[in-house]
Amino acid sequence: MRKASSIVLAALLLAACEREIPIDYHSAQPLYVTEMTLTAGEVCARITTTQDMDENTATRHFVDDATVTIREEGSEWTDTLTYRGQGRYTLPYIGEAGREFVADVIIDGRHHTSASKMLSEPVITSFEFVWQDMLSEQVLFADLRLQDPPDENNYYFMHIYRNGTGYRWAVMRDTSNPGGELKQLFTCTTRRQMDKDTDSDVLHEGDHLRLEVRSIDQRSYDYLYSLQLMSGSGTNPVANFTGGMLGYFSAYQQAETTLVFHLADIN
Repeated sequence: MRKASSIVLAALLLAACEREIPIDYHSAQPLYVTEMTLTAGEVCARITTTQDMDENTATRHFVDDATVTIREEGSEWTDTLTYRGQGRYTLPYIGEAGREFVADVIIDGRHHTSASKMLSEPVITSFEFVWQDMLSEQVLFADLRLQDPPDENNYYFMHIYRNGTGYRWAVMRDTSNPGGELKQLFTCTTRRQMDKDTDSDVLHEGDHLRLEVRSIDQRSYDYLYSLQLMSGSGTNPVANFTGGMLGYFSAYQQAETTLVFHLADIN
């Protein structure tokens, strides 16, 4: 049976090489997508809709008629974000650690809500590049160390930008050993790839790298972690908003550092 299956599969692949196979992508009802954050200076939301498979991916459908509000749990404070164009809604606000916030987005009479708690500011203790031997390869890693606060479960989102463009990102949690030093390794490239200089991941002398580290809550972590797994699972990330809306709301504090890549400085 296994051999027969292989023959059938090979026949199908050969047939696909001989002629074009039209694929009928059925149109689907657009879904709303909200990306909303609350930081130490601003509440910001970007609202768009999903696109059909045959649409131009460079075209984004912005939503300009939503009502977006934010409130603090356990407080009487609530406010409405102002529309700024291109699906963007903002409100100046100073978020504080330990507070929980609730976002509410009203579109077409339907409420979509999400909540997020702001945790303490992350502390970066070091960020450097290191070589490590793995089997027959020398692999270059970006080595990040964080000092974890002692009295809370902590979750982090980390993003490295290379010359202003996203390069690597990851999420991490520490729920069993609070107060210790945390370590995150980002795989960059191999010595062989660097010598050949044919791979887009290769870092070059003088590249500017900027690292952003956000302290996020568990709900934001669950969303981003499931987003990280999407490429292997073929599924959507876990819901962060109610009412069938895609996207997320995250209250966070952020730390950042910069580094210039010099091959001679790597241990």
